[in-house]
Amino acid sequence: MRTRLFSLRRVAGMSLLLLVARPTMAQFYSQYPADTSRIFSYVEQMPALPGGGGNLALVKTIQRAVQLPPEVREGKVEGRVFVRMVIGVSGVARQFSIAQSLNPATDAAALTAVRQLPRLVPGRYNGQPVAVVLTVPVVFYSPRHVFSANEVSRTPQFAGGNDALDTYLRKNLNPPAEVKTRDLRGRVTVRFVLRPDGRVGATEVVNSLSPACDDEALRLVRSMPRWQPALGYDDQPVAVSQALNIWFEPPPPPAGIAPPVPETQIYSQAQKMPELPGGGGIAAVKAALLERIEFPEQALARQGQLSFVVEPDGRVTRPVMLKSISNEFDEAIMAAALRLPRFEPGQQRGRPVAVRLVLPIEVEIR
Repeated sequence: MRTRLFSLRRVAGMSLLLLVARPTMAQFYSQYPADTSRIFSYVEQMPALPGGGGNLALVKTIQRAVQLPPEVREGKVEGRVFVRMVIGVSGVARQFSIAQSLNPATDAAALTAVRQLPRLVPGRYNGQPVAVVLTVPVVFYSPRHVFSANEVSRTPQFAGGNDALDTYLRKNLNPPAEVKTRDLRGRVTVRFVLRPDGRVGATEVVNSLSPACDDEALRLVRSMPRWQPALGYDDQPVAVSQALNIWFEPPPPPAGIAPPVPETQIYSQAQKMPELPGGGGIAAVKAALLERIEFPEQALARQGQLSFVVEPDGRVTRPVMLKSISNEFDEAIMAAALRLPRFEPGQQRGRPVAVRLVLPIEVEIR
């Protein structure tokens, strides 16, 4: 009898323990009834529009309902408002509040747009509908705003895609002569605006290679055909900022002529420095250069500094003005350098090497 009484007491005690523990366990693991008041911040199935589409579709629906206040249309105020709301177990939004404000007019417009949401498919936890808090951005930009790539729902596309864009750039690029004469290699980065109609608007060089290459890159970008425009979160075409790299590379040398020596193998000082036939050192080089300069009509007394490479075969390549005089003067001086006769090349340990020479240029008009 005692044994049975103990067993009954133990069972009763265990039942009481389970009754006490059940609410705590239900808080995390049980299936929630439809009228739960608990609000989740994240569940395995988040609230969504009846037609699906995820967060992007939800943001687009809100954005299409936005009415821009006058100060936004005039470009005086721009930015985002973040609205917090609760999507109840029935899918109806409630408890709207501003999580991040912009100004009173935009805050009010954001709340008005969000309140127009249709009934959503509620979020679910453990297969049961639950209340979920959502925070959504509402964008306010003027019609003249230029968007960045992360501010649009669809980025612009060149007709035919990226492969077609690469083909256009290769086919229509006209490298200036200095790319070959100076052995120029590198890129010009052009930033430009694609208008809502897909045409190229304002352009600027943000990574320069040379004035002539910059001009060619700008011409190439400005001549592009229309793109498929970017779309904002209201699915309307918008202006967007883009950037393109335009690459320049000299053509391969003719058969029988060695390509220019890589920059990493050029000496600034060698055991035997390059000389013109007949010798005379740097003074003879400066005199030969001045004889070949075709001065511009508007010439002034100026000073500059020229650099060029004497290749192992004695050719002059890669002239560049380290200290500019003017665009016209610089072009005339670099062209004269390329007309210099072949040098007796520099030598290092008895073998010909490429050597870079630097000459001060003094133009005296008498």
